[in-house]
Amino acid sequence: MIWQLLQVRHLENTPLILVGKMWPGLIDWARSSMLAVDPPLANPEDMTIPRCAANADEAIALIREHHRIWLAAPEREAASEAASKITS
Repeated sequence: MIWQLLQVRHLENTPLILVGKMWPGLIDWARSSMLAVDPPLANPEDMTIPRCAANADEAIALIREHHRIWLAAPEREAASEAASKITS
């Protein structure tokens, strides 16, 4: 369900991280099944939404990467600058 909410942009800027060895197989199945029919049931870019991690360490690395990108987003920098002007 989260994948679908991200797909239709009801959720944005939220990583979908699937932890465990079984998830790459699901993504492969989704890619081969959903993109193979005419018309396709999904777009190829939809298959890039979930990120697979084999273990907790990989998941934490993905979360940190996403957080770093999120912090660097232009709207966050502008909000941070505005907040620092108010408190100065």
